[in-house]
Amino acid sequence: MANISIPQKDSSSTRKAEIEKVAEGYVYNTEYVMPLIEAEGSLDKNDPNWLLQTFRAFLKIRSNLGATVKESGLTFEKELVRRSPKNLVSTIQSGGVSEYYAPDLGVCQPSGKAQSIQDYTDKVFFNIKVPDIASRFDSDEQFGYTFLAGPNPNQVQKMKSIPQAFPITNEHLRSVAEFANDDLSSALNEGRIFFVEHTEMASLKNGLHPQGPKYQYAPWAAFAVPRGGGRLYPFAIQCGPTPQGREIYTPKDGYTWKIARNCVLSAHNNHHEVVTHLGLTHLLVDAAVAATRRKLHVRHPIHALLNQHFEGTVNINVLARTNLIQPGKSVERLVGSDILDNQQYSARSRLAYSFRDNYVPTRLKRFGVFDTKTITAYPYRDDALLVWQAVYDWVSSYVEVYYKNDAEIRADIELQAWAAEATNVGKIKDFGVSPGAVRDRTDLIEIVTMIIFTAGPQHAAVNFTQGTEMTFVPANPLAGYTPEPKGRGHTEKDWVANLPPLDVAVHTLAILTQLAGINHTQLGIYEPEMTLKVGPQLARFVLRLADIERTIDERNKKRVPYIHLKPTRIPASINI
Repeated sequence: MANISIPQKDSSSTRKAEIEKVAEGYVYNTEYVMPLIEAEGSLDKNDPNWLLQTFRAFLKIRSNLGATVKESGLTFEKELVRRSPKNLVSTIQSGGVSEYYAPDLGVCQPSGKAQSIQDYTDKVFFNIKVPDIASRFDSDEQFGYTFLAGPNPNQVQKMKSIPQAFPITNEHLRSVAEFANDDLSSALNEGRIFFVEHTEMASLKNGLHPQGPKYQYAPWAAFAVPRGGGRLYPFAIQCGPTPQGREIYTPKDGYTWKIARNCVLSAHNNHHEVVTHLGLTHLLVDAAVAATRRKLHVRHPIHALLNQHFEGTVNINVLARTNLIQPGKSVERLVGSDILDNQQYSARSRLAYSFRDNYVPTRLKRFGVFDTKTITAYPYRDDALLVWQAVYDWVSSYVEVYYKNDAEIRADIELQAWAAEATNVGKIKDFGVSPGAVRDRTDLIEIVTMIIFTAGPQHAAVNFTQGTEMTFVPANPLAGYTPEPKGRGHTEKDWVANLPPLDVAVHTLAILTQLAGINHTQLGIYEPEMTLKVGPQLARFVLRLADIERTIDERNKKRVPYIHLKPTRIPASINI
């Protein structure tokens, strides 16, 4: 990191030329996910420690795949290719490491349909440990908990009135024993009814598996909390966006209810991968990286603060855009909807996302879940608020060292150009109070806090849960393989048939172990030069993070452990 100093009010010609030279290394590209303008940076290099972690993850994946081929009894379409050390060197140099160590073995012959839930452990996991969720996934308690501590944990909203498109009733609520004497109208008035919906996904086309169709659903799910507060109890699911031709299922509906849960989870997890994860962390931060690298000098204090929060981001985003989310690649294999539709869905969601309206406390209040007295245990909310406030206070103390008043903010030519670039070129909606400019110190503090939180804690929360919650496919399927249920009376066989086939489960384990198996850099650790002017402020931040770590450890003694916002597990940047 270069020396840190406040910029001159009028940039010198030398400084301007240096900024322009760096900007040439970060070009915009609209080829891969139209209509997004995304950065490609030839100046970014992968850190050696990142490479080492990557190879360790790949070796684990390759070992498990080898055992799968030998011991599972499944016959795959493709062989597990082995290469000599000489050929491996060329593989690494050509960027084909993932294709060698975590290849897609194709479909199983003649069919890879599971016969039971046990097949998803016995025929998939060999040299990789089965995650803990496999022992508890098949319960309504875990289903409710997924929306509070799973891969997509910030979608729950308070229901203020019964939607016309989702006509739940007292009968539905009272299907759950804890609400047998409750009243839906009273529960609504008391703020105890919540929902998750993905009705916008009705516009997405179904994808295809080589051996048949996949299905993308657009469901509603309703949850209730008992009087006095507590956990979320699911009580009603509608598997499509409107009630016409559909029924609303409850926990009393046996295996039909379990299939309905699958429909909700596959939509929720498709949304997670395409929107929450890709669009609203990777691609959102991509625009901030480009604006920072193109408009701020390396010695600008905001560049110096953000630089480590951007380490590896351009590289990993280029890999994702050119590989994972392209036709025929892993995302198409795993998720339920058409890959080209998913690209556009991701782009639309990213462009429509209000940066300022989604500051963590603001979003939680807007969704009606900020209050801890109703949903008393909401691990993502509770831990995210601690980390957000710690980052906010650190950024506040940093900005106050370099900017003595609001006038200095408005007079900073580079800072204003940065905000204009992020807004007008990067298309970040509502980038601060006055998009296209930075109004004052508070505005700058909020913007920078949101960038750091998104690049570090938010990405950690939605990325690393892929390893703990999603590698065991029945717990969090990414697609359905039968149509949404009609009527009732479904069987265990019908439930298993709705889940992904075993070839998809094998590839899911490989890809998500890769994405969740690399944890490089750490929130709060900066280059030594950072201490030159803000040493005491940084020391307070580090101590604050250590205190949060202890708090989360104590919380985890009283809940299903939620580890993804523990500061020691939060990378500083999106680098995987």
